[in-house]
Amino acid sequence: MYIQSLFTTLLVVCVLCCAQAQSREQQSLLQEKKQSVEQTQAAFSGKPASFDVLITDGKAGLALTPKNDYADQYLFSQAIASGYYYKQQFDSASIYFEKAYSAAEKGRLIELSTKSLGNLVSIYHYMGLQAKADRAFQQLKYLVETVDTLKNKGDIYYNMGLYNQQQKSYYTIALNYFLKSAELHKAKVDTTSVPKIKTDYAVKLMMVAEIYLQLKQPEKALEYLEAASPYLGISIPVDITAYGKFVRGYAMWGNRQQARKYYDLLHQTIAKAPGAWSEAVSSNLEIAALALKENDPPTAMAYIRKADVRAKQDNKEIMLYAVHLAYGDYYMALRDYNAALRYYNMAQPVADKYSREQYADLLKSLTEANIMTNNTAAALDNFKNYCFIADTLTTQKVSLNISEMEAIYQNKNKQQQIESQDIELDAARQQRFWMVAGLLLLGLIAVLLLIIYRNKRKTASLLDDKNKTLTTLNQQLDAANQTKAKLFGIIGHDLRSPINQVYQFLKLQQLNPGALSEQQKQTLSSNIQEATGSLLETMEDLLLWSKTQMSEFKTQTQPLSIAELVTSCQSLLQLSSVTKNISYKNDIVNSMVVETDVYYLQTIIRNLLQNAIKASPDNGTICISAVQLNHACLITIENDGKTFSQQDYESAIADWQNAVSGSGLGLHITHELAQKINAGIYFSNPSGNRTIATISLPV
Repeated sequence: MYIQSLFTTLLVVCVLCCAQAQSREQQSLLQEKKQSVEQTQAAFSGKPASFDVLITDGKAGLALTPKNDYADQYLFSQAIASGYYYKQQFDSASIYFEKAYSAAEKGRLIELSTKSLGNLVSIYHYMGLQAKADRAFQQLKYLVETVDTLKNKGDIYYNMGLYNQQQKSYYTIALNYFLKSAELHKAKVDTTSVPKIKTDYAVKLMMVAEIYLQLKQPEKALEYLEAASPYLGISIPVDITAYGKFVRGYAMWGNRQQARKYYDLLHQTIAKAPGAWSEAVSSNLEIAALALKENDPPTAMAYIRKADVRAKQDNKEIMLYAVHLAYGDYYMALRDYNAALRYYNMAQPVADKYSREQYADLLKSLTEANIMTNNTAAALDNFKNYCFIADTLTTQKVSLNISEMEAIYQNKNKQQQIESQDIELDAARQQRFWMVAGLLLLGLIAVLLLIIYRNKRKTASLLDDKNKTLTTLNQQLDAANQTKAKLFGIIGHDLRSPINQVYQFLKLQQLNPGALSEQQKQTLSSNIQEATGSLLETMEDLLLWSKTQMSEFKTQTQPLSIAELVTSCQSLLQLSSVTKNISYKNDIVNSMVVETDVYYLQTIIRNLLQNAIKASPDNGTICISAVQLNHACLITIENDGKTFSQQDYESAIADWQNAVSGSGLGLHITHELAQKINAGIYFSNPSGNRTIATISLPV
């Protein structure tokens, strides 16, 4: 019995010793992982290997940490989340940031919990979980306003600035937070040798620069970026962020040389640490935008394509959205509005998720592109949405400013009441002071409401102007469609007949080649030539008619010999003249010169000569003469045969339906061309069956 008890005691002692040895070994390993994580965070270089160390050692340390050791649970969870964050694996990062916040909250580690909350604000935003991001921000804001013992207010202000800048576009409020954060951090930088503290200060200065970039003030942005420059070269992620902002700042400023300098530095740094860096995409888009501004589309397209390849490689929704916007802006600059619309529509589903202001700008671009493509319905819808979002943003910003002022008022009022509780006179003075402040605040609210009302009226007026513009565009489109209908009607009628005539002549020659004598073949060939010539003339008339409908079509005047021009027209109509054995009596002297458009006048004379040939009997004579009288040159064409009066001419040019049918097309075109060169066309019938056509040209 004694031996059995002794054996049991020895066994228990051995078990306890083994457990104690195992506990010491586990504690030693835990300290080793803890030291590794803390050293990696303190000397953070941004190299991919350091991300893996944070994740691997963090998970190992978390597995060794007791359930009630909330400080170490926070440490390792925060380290793992940071590793995933820098690898841009946001789903995993959010899980461990939540674990870190939970551990800090359970352990009442308020100072530490604010870090995790700040990270979650950004992570949720990147994941498109805006409601969660808003809740995390409100928790963070509550802590900084209610806990006076916080030592890391600089970091909290930084995260609050990120929220207002990235997610709400409240740039003034964000700038205030970033400046506070940088000011509180500077005291640490001046007295430390820890690299992480220095790089954190550089990051905060860069966020001040980012605000100025978004406010379109590149000079101020570059000033803060230069202030951050002494702290570069320590961390690759910080360097990449800084170089990306330098590229953007100099591109916005229009300094291509400096922008390219930092572009090269950026991509050299990225090559040292390959990864899904958003700056690899955004830098190419910035250079592309600068090239477009400098009217260099080929260079712009080259950089947009680089950004497109990288965005698809990284497969980040927000980067693909930025590339689609760049493509849209590129094609808008080239006035290829259909292509611009295609890319803007690809960007639209993502735009509202990340930035309401960018979404408003996109809707404005969509409105312009739809107007240029005559899609009035879509343009109106996009413009209404743009006005609604712009109005909403204005209202939100005003409401936030009012809320901030009210919060400041309430906090100060409470503090004054506590401090002056025993001093009634001071309390009364303070009360009067805050009553005046309240009245001023109400007055400010009234002014802001008045401004909002005036902005709404301006927006309504702008919408009305746009509606009028769209109505005008619709009217112009209707007029253009009517003109097209006329042209197609003329082409369908006037080309069908001569083409059919040529076709019938050729078919007759093909089907009965042996049935025709040489004389008949010659006659048939002559008829084919005549029909082809008629077809060519008709096509010329139609093409010239279509040009007269274009507002850009202008006359080109030059000195020309009337005799040479008339001779040229006679040559063009020689086949028709020979067919009817028409002879010409041309009394125009070679010295007769006028200054006008040669093509217009040639077409007018050719049409009038062609009409004279048609009206003349076989073996007839056409007389052509020209005289200069006062400030006009009169060209006359006289022929026998069926008469044609001035009244017939006016009826022909006034009757558009008759012109479409073919019988008055030549006269209609002649009349319009004459108007363009300030010439007059007159017809007279002096005696018998004679008709005189007179062209009056100014000299």
